[in-house]
Amino acid sequence: MRRVNRKRIGMAGAVFAAIVGAAASTMAVKAHDSVPDPSEITSVVKQATATAAPAVVTAAPTPSGIPTSADSLPGHTVTSTLDGHTVIVYVPGAYAALPTTGFPVVYFLHGSPGTAEGWITGGGMPTMLDSLIASGQMPPIIAVFPDDQGVVSDDSYWGNTPLGDTVETWFLQTLIPNIDSSYRSLGAAYRGIAGLSAGGFGAVNLAIQNPGVFSWVASYSGVFAGPDRLFGSESDANSPQLTISALPAAERFPLFLGQGAQDTEFGPQTTQFVGTVDGLDWTQPLKTEVVPGPHSWQAWTAEAHDSLVWLGQLWGRA
Repeated sequence: MRRVNRKRIGMAGAVFAAIVGAAASTMAVKAHDSVPDPSEITSVVKQATATAAPAVVTAAPTPSGIPTSADSLPGHTVTSTLDGHTVIVYVPGAYAALPTTGFPVVYFLHGSPGTAEGWITGGGMPTMLDSLIASGQMPPIIAVFPDDQGVVSDDSYWGNTPLGDTVETWFLQTLIPNIDSSYRSLGAAYRGIAGLSAGGFGAVNLAIQNPGVFSWVASYSGVFAGPDRLFGSESDANSPQLTISALPAAERFPLFLGQGAQDTEFGPQTTQFVGTVDGLDWTQPLKTEVVPGPHSWQAWTAEAHDSLVWLGQLWGRA
């Protein structure tokens, strides 16, 4: 796969209410108990201009948006280890019911520090996915939650680093091929990637550095500057705030950027990045939103929910 030249660049919704038994976040942040009021959510969707390159995704939605009977079947999770990394896979109920059907795949990256399990215990993702699929708001998808297991204990930025971390190589050359060979996936045309906090950085950075691998990208309260302590002299080349402007229009992707209204820690980075993307006349669908909450699961689950509803609008039924 072709990669963007990594030469140094000059420094220039509604919340899912049915999450059951959400435990405390495995991140080093305390999740708030209150849930956002939908009326407080600010969302902006921008479609590609008339002169934009053709959209990556072309599938039409199911007529009238009516889900199939298989969509009401609950999914299940499978946990395994792949080259030392824990990987949790959510398999929709429709997968077994439709044995000749292929399915989209979305990868969800945890933050720093964090684990794949956080998406299950803190984010309640299986319950959320079951509900969105059953209601017809999104097609059945396979969701993959991997662990970074970085060299440094709090390294969850999902990139190869001078410190010896090779998680980017593992993700692209081992994890994705393994999922594609183990499940009936639809390949790159229906492959998405999302992440929270530092995982949001990883999702956007991986998509920029590897054009064509992902056809939908989402950041939940993300970070957009590569930490010097991890990337050293490669930090600028691994900073989406700096590198996204070098991505040719033909290699862009539908992009979701969300943040919590009370996120004083990383919210300003998302605000700045939204401004940067806006200034590029982004030639793919772009959705941005601000939801109530600080840097915690209160905001992350709201952003994840809304991004997946938007994904359903873009992909329809693959």
